[in-house]
Amino acid sequence: MTSFLLWMLAIQAMAIMGWAMMRRERMIQFPFLAAAVFLGWVFPQLMGLTAHPFLPPGGLEKTIFMAMLCLGAAWLGYEMNRRPARLFAWDFDYGRLLVGAAVMTVLGAFFFYQISLIGAEVTVETGGQWSGIITIYVFFSKLLTFGMALALILYLRKPNWYALGLVLFGLAFYLERILIRGRRAAMVELGMMVLLALWFNRRILPPRWLMFGVVFVGALVINSIGDFRSTMMGDDRFTWSGAGVSEILEIDYWGNLKRIATGESGTHNVVNAVMNIAAADRTLSFDYGLSHWNGLVQRYVPGQWVGHEFKQALMVDFTNQAGEVFGHQPHTGSTHTGLSDAFLSFWYLGAVKFLLIGLILSRWYRAAMQGQLAGQLVVILTITAALHAITHSTHSFFTVFLQLAAFLLPVLWFARRRTAAEFRPRRIRFGTRTPRFSAGWNAPGRGGR
Repeated sequence: MTSFLLWMLAIQAMAIMGWAMMRRERMIQFPFLAAAVFLGWVFPQLMGLTAHPFLPPGGLEKTIFMAMLCLGAAWLGYEMNRRPARLFAWDFDYGRLLVGAAVMTVLGAFFFYQISLIGAEVTVETGGQWSGIITIYVFFSKLLTFGMALALILYLRKPNWYALGLVLFGLAFYLERILIRGRRAAMVELGMMVLLALWFNRRILPPRWLMFGVVFVGALVINSIGDFRSTMMGDDRFTWSGAGVSEILEIDYWGNLKRIATGESGTHNVVNAVMNIAAADRTLSFDYGLSHWNGLVQRYVPGQWVGHEFKQALMVDFTNQAGEVFGHQPHTGSTHTGLSDAFLSFWYLGAVKFLLIGLILSRWYRAAMQGQLAGQLVVILTITAALHAITHSTHSFFTVFLQLAAFLLPVLWFARRRTAAEFRPRRIRFGTRTPRFSAGWNAPGRGGR
């Protein structure tokens, strides 16, 4: 039964990827990306657990079935929507948008600098599980991502040296996080930022074979990220070790993936999911979505300012069911996966969370395709969080919108045109030819077929 469910999950993921191949632009949309994560990250770990000797009876089968429900719900939610989002469909002043992008980028860079000053010390003290003032720096450092995304869109709409300078400035921080620290989220975020911005504003996409090649290589790299970090980072786990290309190529990428699939290593995340799902199914005790409140408090209420006791008092106390039923304690640094928190909320019906993620992203994607600036920014800045909903927790997606509102809304309000005047980017002789839009930022784009 386990093997049958596993291959059904693989076939389901491949079917969605085949659906995406029918129209090339689908290969940068959420269903295809989710299927790639399930096939390249979840599936090998599930396969590796078939030889695990200490899993609760039926727990693995329940987890595989939940994975199928969540992947199917993500695709269904995305496909069932036919309407674009209309929120913040405003006309904007280009100059003010550029000012907003510069302010966000510089502020974000400042907080990245603050992290660099204390990051190594905090890493040693906490074992990599950061807490304290550095978490506030991490929160505000996200401004750099917001500013860079906006600057990239502005450059593609009306190329100029100022926007390009902001993009290159932000790119330096991204390359440091990707090449030195081995941050998977930064790698995916940067790649999707470029692909989506090019598609929304220039209708440029790589060929299908290249997209599949990137997905395959990405799966190898992501499943070997531990070895990559060990190679590139020094003993303080924060600075560069001095390793170069030759050392990176020596990593056994295929061997690491094979060891995960055979259960020899790297299955801690999905083990947590199996234990949580099996425990909740046995006790039938669910949080009914209140765990999102805890995620909200954990992420946005600074204990350094309001007091850790007060912050803890704001949170709903949920017991560790896997610990109580099976004595399971998560491995340090591992995640529980979105499959787990969805099941802990509503049993198998928790897959509705992934249906909502698909539905929300579909509405904003359609708005982005019509030329809406807000739609483009939302899709670019939330797609990584949507994938984190699979690998980490669905809190990653649903709470990111508060950060969008806090950082982006003031900039959009500042740059909003108060009159009905149209914004027509004038053609200037720099870089690639700018596409024509008949009615400013919110003009319908050309068909995406």
